[in-house]
Amino acid sequence: MTFEISPIQLITVCSVINGFVFAFLLFEKKENRQANRFLSLTILSTCLTFTPFILDASIWKAYEWLAWLPFSLSYWIGPAFYFYIKTLTEGPDAFQKKDLWHFIPIILNYLHSLYHAIIVNADPWPWFHHIAELLESAAIVSVLIYLVFSFKLLKSYQRSLLNNVSYTELIDLRWVNQFIYIIAGSCVLILAFITTSMIAGGKYTLQDWNDPRAFALLIYAGVLYWLSISGFKQAQTHRMVDLGEPNEQEQDEHSEVIQQLSQAIESQKLYRNPELSLSDLSRNVNISERVISNAINQELGRNFFQFINEYRVDEVKERLKDPKNDHLKILSLAFDAGFNSKASFNRVFKAYTGQTPKAYKTASSPKNT
Repeated sequence: MTFEISPIQLITVCSVINGFVFAFLLFEKKENRQANRFLSLTILSTCLTFTPFILDASIWKAYEWLAWLPFSLSYWIGPAFYFYIKTLTEGPDAFQKKDLWHFIPIILNYLHSLYHAIIVNADPWPWFHHIAELLESAAIVSVLIYLVFSFKLLKSYQRSLLNNVSYTELIDLRWVNQFIYIIAGSCVLILAFITTSMIAGGKYTLQDWNDPRAFALLIYAGVLYWLSISGFKQAQTHRMVDLGEPNEQEQDEHSEVIQQLSQAIESQKLYRNPELSLSDLSRNVNISERVISNAINQELGRNFFQFINEYRVDEVKERLKDPKNDHLKILSLAFDAGFNSKASFNRVFKAYTGQTPKAYKTASSPKNT
């Protein structure tokens, strides 16, 4: 018996193979170790879940024993991704043994396979068979629910990040935010396919580009590549500090704390460290992170990110006004002041001055004054 493979199937098969490779690489990666193991499980579960959709109907008819295999791990996709975000943003201790219950619904993935394994070449309880298939498909709802929880964790992390670091590149998890939107949209497409397929009596095949499943699988292939590569490139995230609320005595000392911080930052040019964090500053001035953060928030109405980057912007502004620096590139001045990327510098500089660095330099040139 010969089988034909469509371009859609070929693309999806390649993405699945890529997924298995990256799942292994992520499992062994030391950076973000605990988080990457959950991401590895997410990718592995996704690959196995979509494998049956790649196979043509003729293959299932030729090898009926395939229906006995528990390919789908769809009930693990949602919790695995959720704990990837949780351990990535809160540290490895964010997952405890008590959290294992999140993975128990995997039983619902096995009902259909067990039915076929026990009842061979027969269907004595069609109602049970139908319910088992519905429960397996309902995993999409589980994925959507965990995506919502993951989104909330991500937003909380991004808010806290600005109170802990002076840079956000590589650790702000912006790609995860975009990924969640895409996955949610993909789940909607898959639900649409399931509904369409049920109405049409399962007549669609992957040999036809008009098959609604084809578009879902193409999106799936692209998303799997994206998740694998972006997850592997993800840098070590920053551990957040629980800042808490200041007491009355600390509130009275906020002004003094700001003066002490400013003196240390200006005299030692601490802002020139592109990876300066709240912890670094705390060690330098011997003041607790909580006191520093609360002083900046309440006395100045800013977060740590804004506080440090203002010093960087001020230095660049002063050096742009100096004719002695005309031979230097603006980006070189930015890097000297502590910025670590062109995109970040341009965005922050415009936020503070209302102008691009180039426009500011032109306007502040002695020839224009």
